[in-house]
Amino acid sequence: MKLKWTLVTRGMRPHGQLRRKLQEKITKLESHLEHFPGDAVQLQVNLEKNPKRDLFTAGLTLYVPSNTLRVGKSAVDPIPAFDQAVKVLLRELAVLKSALRHERDWHPSKIPARSAARASAPA
Repeated sequence: MKLKWTLVTRGMRPHGQLRRKLQEKITKLESHLEHFPGDAVQLQVNLEKNPKRDLFTAGLTLYVPSNTLRVGKSAVDPIPAFDQAVKVLLRELAVLKSALRHERDWHPSKIPARSAARASAPA
């Protein structure tokens, strides 16, 4: 699946190394979005440099058919801020996919027959 994404920057210009890193991480994110319809998934990347403090903020907004996931992280350099935001977004995406698959319902609760059989067995 080819993920549609847009890059919005404020107070900075994205350089070649940053663009390569963005493309690398977005490719990794695409592998986790294979089961969603390609035309319904979009990523918006916001990179902003704070003019008063030397901090860069990376904000990721992922639009999937049933939800919108939003993550923001700050760091001294834009690449680590983006890396941290992608890690958090991947965790949130895993939680969302688990909820959509109803994985919490897959595991059977304690079966009374098994526990009763163990209690009556001689020790």
